Amino acid sequence: MNPFAIVLNGPSSAGKTSIARAIQSLAGTPVLHASLDTFTDMFHWPAIPDGNEKGECHRFGVANFHATLPLLASSRFPVVIDHVFERRDWLEATQAALSGKRVYFVAVRCPIAVLEERERSRGDRRVGMARSQVDRVHVGVPYATEVDTSTHSPEECADAILRFVEQAEAAVSS
Repeated sequence: MNPFAIVLNGPSSAGKTSIARAIQSLAGTPVLHASLDTFTDMFHWPAIPDGNEKGECHRFGVANFHATLPLLASSRFPVVIDHVFERRDWLEATQAALSGKRVYFVAVRCPIAVLEERERSRGDRRVGMARSQVDRVHVGVPYATEVDTSTHSPEECADAILRFVEQAEAAVSS
């Protein structure tokens, strides 16, 4: 695999992390996995009672995630990015950070009823987060392909994404 980036975008509980891990397992080469959640979860949220301070902490985590992406993109390894484009500037920051790689944006879709059931069963997500994101995270994103995690397993989604990328990469090479 040549160095490229796959950006998985979708609402909370859509299955982005599971797909990213499946891509790593199926790729046959080392693939970096960069997740927005890794950066925002660096804080212990229950210990931060003030809403304004929580907002500041979240902004700090997102900014550091975007600041780290160019370093990850500079390696010879493909990178799969697990993101939620809640704001247009987050998409723009990601595009700028990945300017040195071919980038394949992938819509990770799932019906709201399934998202809400996943939120309830997981227990590690605020119920209602997916509903607040589902209508806005996909707006204006230049998708190369999409997957539906309500009808396909993470491994099936990863396989479809990798096949798509392999075909796109072969077209670039020829």
